[in-house]
Formats: sequence, structure tokens, C-alpha cells
Amino acid sequence: MAISRKIFWKALLPCLAVGFIYGAIAQFVTPRSSREPGYFSDIPGYVLVSALTGLVLWSLILLMGFRKLLVFDGGLATRIAQKQTTKVFPWADIDAATIKTVRTPEGSSPSRLLESRKKTSLGVSGPNALVFRAGGEFWLFESKEDPTALVIAIQQAMLDAGVPGAAGVAARALPPVVVTHRTSLD
Repeated sequence: MAISRKIFWKALLPCLAVGFIYGAIAQFVTPRSSREPGYFSDIPGYVLVSALTGLVLWSLILLMGFRKLLVFDGGLATRIAQKQTTKVFPWADIDAATIKTVRTPEGSSPSRLLESRKKTSLGVSGPNALVFRAGGEFWLFESKEDPTALVIAIQQAMLDAGVPGAAGVAARALPPVVVTHRTSLD
């Protein structure tokens, strides 16, 4: 299993601001009782509820920042959070000769530097990426983690499944190729 994650720190302040806006709106909503509402009479409660609302909104965004790539005996699986979004790559669909790893300098992303007519990113972002071709399309799994263990697990699973060309996967894919400028995958 490989994990790709990114924490969206830039979204924290806007989410907190939205929480405080919702809290301010809630102060002016008339309750169903006969007494008049006390506008901002409970400032600590207002601040606490507004901050918690903002943190809940941010946690929903945070959940979008985690991706996994699972290696099974029958292939690779990703986007497994929901049945509709799950993507499975059987070993028969993956071209073993196209499995590569790349590394980009800090501050750049493999999905920005690698070009192809058909390319889909599976991970969130990171300087390392596993690249493979399946179904006539290139797939990138970006991560901050070193892809060596993932490539070795893929090679072993492909060997166990009897995929032609699996014996040379690690030799072709490792060490990662350092990409510093736009490069075509085709």
C-alpha cells in the first residue's frame, strides 16, 4: 500500500471565516420562543461554535487530501472510498514495460512536468511518482514517500500472477528518474 497525502493548510482560515459568518447569521435568526434573542450575549459560546463549524468544514476538505494505492495479487486498486469511484487496474491491463518512477525538485509536481495526450493523476501531490500505462492511458500516483517499496511490491505481485516482463520491473523503474523540465511520456 502507498499513501499520498496533502494537508490543505491554506483552506483553514477561509473555513474558519465561513464558520464565523454562519455563527453571526445564527445570532440574528429569531428562535421560535416569544422572547427576543440576545444578540451576541454569549460571546464565548459564539466563538466556540463558530470555530468548531469552521473546523468541521476544514475537515471535510482535509478528507479529499488522502489517497491510497493498494497492491493486490490481481492488480492495483485506488479511489476505494466509494464503490462508484473505485478504480481497479488488473495486471493484464498494465504494461509492465511502462512502469517507471520519477522524482521532481521540491516545489514542482510530476503531473505538471510530465506531459501526455492521456494522463490522469491518482495521488494528491508530491515530488515522487509512480507512472504506468494501462488501457492506453498514463496514470501517475504522486506521493511524498519514496516509491521503492511500492515498486518492489508491484514486481513481486506481478511475478506471482505470471505477468510477462514482470521480472525487470524494479530494474527499469528504480532508481527514480529526476525530471526538472517538461517531459513527454508518449
